[in-house]
Formats: sequence, C-alpha cells, structure tokens
Amino acid sequence: MTTEQFFSKIERRSRAESLYWAGVLVWAGLVFGANSLGFLPKIGSADAWSWVFIGAGLFGTFMNLYHSTIPDTVTTTWDYIWSGFWLLLGLSGLFAIDIFWPLVLILIGLTLLTKAIRFS
Repeated sequence: MTTEQFFSKIERRSRAESLYWAGVLVWAGLVFGANSLGFLPKIGSADAWSWVFIGAGLFGTFMNLYHSTIPDTVTTTWDYIWSGFWLLLGLSGLFAIDIFWPLVLILIGLTLLTKAIRFS
C-alpha cells in the first residue's frame, strides 16, 4: 500500500465519521424538538434518549452495511459493536427490558465470531 492509498483511506474514514455524527446530531435535534412539542410517542418507558440511541444505532448499522459494499473501505468490528450498542441501549428503554448487558455481550461475541469466520 502506498502512502497516497493509506491517506486516502484515512480521509474516506474521516468523512464517513463526520457524516455519521452530523446525522446523529440532526436526529437528536429532531427527537428533542418532537419531545418538547409533545409529538414523541410514549412506548414502554422510552424517553427522548431512547429514541436518540435507536436512531444512532440504526444509522450506524446502515452506514456500516453501505461501507461494507464499497471496495477499499474498511469497516471494523468496533463499528458494528458501537452501532449495536447504541441500538440495544435505545431498545432496552423502549421495551423496558433488563437484559441489556447480556444482549451487548451476545452482540460482541457474534460480531467477533462473524469476523473470525469471514476472514479465515
């Protein structure tokens, strides 16, 4: 790999991260705005933060899937773990379940297992 290719990958990754955080901030603004106007649905014990985490997790998951289809783009295991973490954190508030941490451990294990099988 040449130096130009290396820095090109870093630049693409930086743009993808900027896009992700911009999308999450816009989503959070929409959720908190809807909450202040009384439009946010009340399901289970979900509050505005649950909806923000669900949106961040879904957006991250879709971005990971999109980037995994593009050649020369690296999607790391941690990208999937963080997306799943945010999604599970939001869903645990939505469904008022207390199995958040076991689900996080299962998610991490499945992600590592998938990566191990995929690259072997």
